[in-house]
Amino acid sequence: MSQGKQETREEEVARVRSYLASQAMRRTVGQLVEALREAHHQFLAATAAVPDAAFRTAPREGEWSAADVLAHVRAIAAIDERSICGVLERGEQPANVDDALEQASPNATREQMLADIEEFREQLIAVVLQADSQAHLDILWGHNEFGNMNWREWLLFARVHTLDHARQMQAIAAVLASTSPL
Repeated sequence: MSQGKQETREEEVARVRSYLASQAMRRTVGQLVEALREAHHQFLAATAAVPDAAFRTAPREGEWSAADVLAHVRAIAAIDERSICGVLERGEQPANVDDALEQASPNATREQMLADIEEFREQLIAVVLQADSQAHLDILWGHNEFGNMNWREWLLFARVHTLDHARQMQAIAAVLASTSPL
């Protein structure tokens, strides 16, 4: 992307899709796992920067609070774990992401949601690291914007998704810090 030109959503989706397709097969499974772990650590650090008192406060009208972001990341981590592990362990065809969302309890605490995410990620990583890196690459399932992907592409997408929400969490923390009374 050239400097000064704002990338359209269509261009961004095409760029990310190209990245996923090329890098998911170029990297080893260990490298994919390490990339996901690093993104997860960045997300945890960004989440920790949001004060407990403002955790359920949206930074602006109509935007997500840190609690909303965390609940969303938790829901997607559950899907990642269930879908990828189902493919690798049983050769199951996963549901498309939009059809498989399960939400955390609206009263779930930050600690509960973080513990759930940690459990989903560790279960996923354990299965992925034991799997044949070439197994079941013919099983594809869909994302509403990025299309059908195999488990390796979904694993790398988990990194992209986590980093996107780490940046969102950082932005929420920055806005809340600038608007909180001294």
